[in-house]
Amino acid sequence: MIKGTTKNLGVMGWPIAHSLSPVLQNAAIEKAGLDYVYISLPVPPDKLKEAVAGLRAMQFAGWNVTIPHKQAIMAELDAVDEDARIIGAVNTVVNRDGHLTGYNTDCIGFMQPLAQHGFSPKGREVTLLGAGGAARAVIWGLLRAKAGRITLGVRNPAKAAHLAEEFSAYG
Repeated sequence: MIKGTTKNLGVMGWPIAHSLSPVLQNAAIEKAGLDYVYISLPVPPDKLKEAVAGLRAMQFAGWNVTIPHKQAIMAELDAVDEDARIIGAVNTVVNRDGHLTGYNTDCIGFMQPLAQHGFSPKGREVTLLGAGGAARAVIWGLLRAKAGRITLGVRNPAKAAHLAEEFSAYG
């Protein structure tokens, strides 16, 4: 039940009506017995700055970020975590007393299950299919885990070359 003490969370994107995140997150929130509610936040690209200011003013505890805002939102935040900065995208914003910090959870979301299943990429050759936004997070995770060599399998070699050049400073 939503009360005066209920804290707000959400997912910001455009379009966002198709997202199943509110259904999934609210089920998890209810199961955990937390006093939160998670809603869709439809934000057109030209209203991003105003939306972030509004969520800060309304004291939203945090929100997830999806297309097309993952990069543009970085300029609207007070701080951006190092992983998100290197990956070049924010998918989670946390509001601590009006101070907004952006994070990218895709890296840990990929690497943690590998570790839980006993796989370490350290020193190993790894092949990654794709060079899109999620690939950036996976590449960063593999570099942090000291993978020996990362091979990108892509349809667009220029995109892969750009990624390789961009991340070469970290490998």
